[in-house]
Amino acid sequence: MYLQLSRRGPKAAATAFAFLTLTTQMFAGDPQVDPTELLQRIREKVAARLSKLPNYTCTETIDRYIRRPSTGLQQSDRVQLEVAFVGNREMYAKPGGEFQDGHAGRLVTSGTISDGEFGAHMVSLFRTDRAEFEFAGTGKKDGHKTYKYDFHMSQEKSNFLLKHDANEGIVAYKGSFWVDMTTLDLVRLEIKAEDIPFRIGIDAVSETMRYQMIQIADSEFLLPETSELAVSFEGVNSVNMVKLDHCREYTGESSVAFGSATRDADPPPDPDKK
Repeated sequence: MYLQLSRRGPKAAATAFAFLTLTTQMFAGDPQVDPTELLQRIREKVAARLSKLPNYTCTETIDRYIRRPSTGLQQSDRVQLEVAFVGNREMYAKPGGEFQDGHAGRLVTSGTISDGEFGAHMVSLFRTDRAEFEFAGTGKKDGHKTYKYDFHMSQEKSNFLLKHDANEGIVAYKGSFWVDMTTLDLVRLEIKAEDIPFRIGIDAVSETMRYQMIQIADSEFLLPETSELAVSFEGVNSVNMVKLDHCREYTGESSVAFGSATRDADPPPDPDKK
């Protein structure tokens, strides 16, 4: 997991991922659910979904918005990248270009940029053993009946790198995820940075990913149809709205269709509204 904020041109930084570990607690409100066993089943399901991704690539479209104290939320630009998932990490390319090792910030050297949406977030959360998990019960989310888990990653175990101009640091983070009660597929993942050092110059970072089954040729994949990244710094709110589409195999032509009809992007969230 990597976040870059830069206003003065290219900055060198190492790619970092947020790794999570596994502990669970019984949820007294639903004695029929064993959180440890359920979490293991979820991990196995995610691993099976991830095993298919290395043969495919998608277009990542990032609409970037800025809200300053004197103005409303205004779109600053749109960035498009190609993203592939190789060896449990993401690789990026400019449209029509060659994929390169390293984070998205190597290709987008100014403004707010992050990586992890295509598959690295799922690897970090479900295929490593560092986070603390707590079963948070059942409910409904995004039209699904769901199980919910909360999680926390301490700064000592985290590799979540924040970079703002020349300042950078590893931070703790917490969040929640929801899975469909029947299929155990991810429905939503929310992440929030904690205890960001003052010297970095970033006040808050949060990200929300909404997952959807997509059809590519004859196979189904679970990917975040949309994600929202919100960053506050120096009195400014930066919002990235990310969409993955035009997914295909590395070679040959393929088609893609999301589970719901394609629609125009939702308006960006207002950071002042809770």
